[in-house]
Amino acid sequence: MNFFQHRKKIGENIATFIRLKGFSKLSFSKLTNISRPTLNLILAGEISSPVTFETHLKKITAAFNLPEDYFLHPPVIIPESWQRPAMQYSDRLQEENRPEHIQKVLNDLDDLLDIAAIYL
Repeated sequence: MNFFQHRKKIGENIATFIRLKGFSKLSFSKLTNISRPTLNLILAGEISSPVTFETHLKKITAAFNLPEDYFLHPPVIIPESWQRPAMQYSDRLQEENRPEHIQKVLNDLDDLLDIAAIYL
């Protein structure tokens, strides 16, 4: 497949992948053995040589054991369990339906906001 014609989209998807995985451009370039200026060209979709682009794309996919066409589509990263909220509460529930301990916490937070407003 000719990935070069999709270089802008692939560059955007690689940039998203880098951000979601928590890499800096420098750490990503060291991991994939691609120079930082070349990586910038790839991410911007401005690399001029199809052969160079294909070579570096193979380096990136090989470094992460990904299929060659992985970056044709935006990466889907499933968050780790520590990144997902364990419980979610809403203050939109009617007060009479809220559990007592939740209502107490919300009241305490309102009090703290009132105190903070005095000093701002």
